[in-house]
Amino acid sequence: MYFLEINKKHIEFLGAIRNWDNVKAAFDEQSVWVKDFLFEQLSAVEIQQIPFHVIYELKNNLLFKKGSLLPTKKLPSGLLWTPIVRALPVALPSFNHNYFGIDQKLEIHLKASEAVREPYALLTDYSELVNYIEKAPDFRLKPLSWVILEKKILIFGNPLLPVKGETYWLKDDFLLPTGYDFEWSALSKTLQQDLNPLGEDIIIWNKNNNSIVIAKNKMKPLSISSFRLTFS
Repeated sequence: MYFLEINKKHIEFLGAIRNWDNVKAAFDEQSVWVKDFLFEQLSAVEIQQIPFHVIYELKNNLLFKKGSLLPTKKLPSGLLWTPIVRALPVALPSFNHNYFGIDQKLEIHLKASEAVREPYALLTDYSELVNYIEKAPDFRLKPLSWVILEKKILIFGNPLLPVKGETYWLKDDFLLPTGYDFEWSALSKTLQQDLNPLGEDIIIWNKNNNSIVIAKNKMKPLSISSFRLTFS
């Protein structure tokens, strides 16, 4: 049998699995415990995206961290188990990712993701774009907007143009490289509230974990005329 443990102050991250009606939760003085997982649920994205959690396997009333041959501790006695949907309130407390204890610092990184995401933005060079856009019909450009980004051009919308470049998908006003997601995906909205509280910007998050902020009011509709005027 497997158990998940997470500190009570991080309880809000269990919201990702609150709808799993097969699992049960219990509380001790410091932690929230969750059990009765289906085996395939242990490797599900919803579990992987919960920061600060630990998965244990129970053997002879001793808890072994998943994959470890050495026991860590005993399962607390007297736990009162209840379906997780009842154990967790609908409105979970807000999480301040700016504060962590000395041993609880969390860095935000991207990681490769197997999830298929529809590209929403294309970062390309002028030389790649000019040959296509001069011949493109208006209806092909009308759904799109664009902005000049340093020495490149960023195009937003769907469907994107069949032009060579780097593609990004949209998540909570972040543009993430296709094929990648935040390591702790559950922090996405928290990051947005901290970095873009008014929702006035789009933030590009690159694979090297650098970010670029673009004001939404800087984007303009893509058309042949706007393109020619800009580069005339």
